[in-house]
Amino acid sequence: MKSMKWVCAALLAAALLSSAAYAAKPAVTFDFEKDNAGFTPIFADYPAGDGVDDFYELKYGWADLPMEDGKGLFLSGNNHSDDLFMGYYKELSGLEPGQLYEFHVTFQLATNVDGGMIGVGGSPGASVFVKGGVTTAQPRRTMDELGQYRLNIDKGNQAVGGCDLLVLGDLEKEETARPGEYEWKAFAFTMLAKADAEGRAYLLLGTDSGFEAASSYYLDDITLAWEEKADRFITRAAAIQRMYDDARPAAYQAPAFSDVGGDHPCRDAIGWAEEAGLVAGYGSGCFGPEDRLTVEQAMVILHRYAGRPAVDNGDIDLSHVSPWARGSVAWGLQKGLISENDLTGPEPISEYAFDRAWRAVQ
Repeated sequence: MKSMKWVCAALLAAALLSSAAYAAKPAVTFDFEKDNAGFTPIFADYPAGDGVDDFYELKYGWADLPMEDGKGLFLSGNNHSDDLFMGYYKELSGLEPGQLYEFHVTFQLATNVDGGMIGVGGSPGASVFVKGGVTTAQPRRTMDELGQYRLNIDKGNQAVGGCDLLVLGDLEKEETARPGEYEWKAFAFTMLAKADAEGRAYLLLGTDSGFEAASSYYLDDITLAWEEKADRFITRAAAIQRMYDDARPAAYQAPAFSDVGGDHPCRDAIGWAEEAGLVAGYGSGCFGPEDRLTVEQAMVILHRYAGRPAVDNGDIDLSHVSPWARGSVAWGLQKGLISENDLTGPEPISEYAFDRAWRAVQ
């Protein structure tokens, strides 16, 4: 019964929204009992052309749930391209233009894929990755130079997330008592995003598949809460710590910098970054852990982490960029990690901008 599933969704939402820190946040839940609540389907990473949608068996709609009374959002597709993305997005309006928000999202996904299965190109469960995010740009698909539909946002690829979409899990069922039957899986995530100039942001939920056959699922009980956040700057030590926490390196050495003592909370992370060649300090034996990280410094660190890929500066005007950072800044511009508006001098990079750039590079 949908009432039982609603209890599970309510418990998850309550865990996320009922703490003192979250109590004052605006929140909304979409249960799809009356209509599709303005959610728009979107498919990408497959070839454009007449009859292709039919060949890929792309289906969507506001539909009856398979195992109980009630309605939800249905998605289905046959992944002939070995890379099919399918999902729904929802415009969130009435926000403060240009304001940074922290969004907290929970939702339910109904899947009938049993665990441990083997399939064409990958598992029908473990190789179909559930993703979610909130973006400033409205999700759209465009056709690339190879005639493939691609999203205009950074979703990453399959098991890897991007700066706009996080990997949340997969389509495998959690129970094994009812083979082939649908069951609910609960998902949750927190993400920073800015409203656009008209006070809009966009919620996007979907799957990125490496399984080369058909996948079908339902979305329901999507709860969204948000609060305004200050777009603060990030220190050099905090940025390295963020990378260290996500990269989880196997080993590190003690940093050689005179201003990073044995009791510094980011000592291990800075030692790892120094040993990995990501940072070299200021050349005077100091690291400047509490200094604000600049856009130029951030691009150099991330460029080094990415393996220093070659870059063609082309027609990019880098005359106002420090010589030691020009190659890395050109790389960051070409990858869309920063824009030319960010290059007005040795400006600090915000925590939000650094986090987005780091997610894109991981």
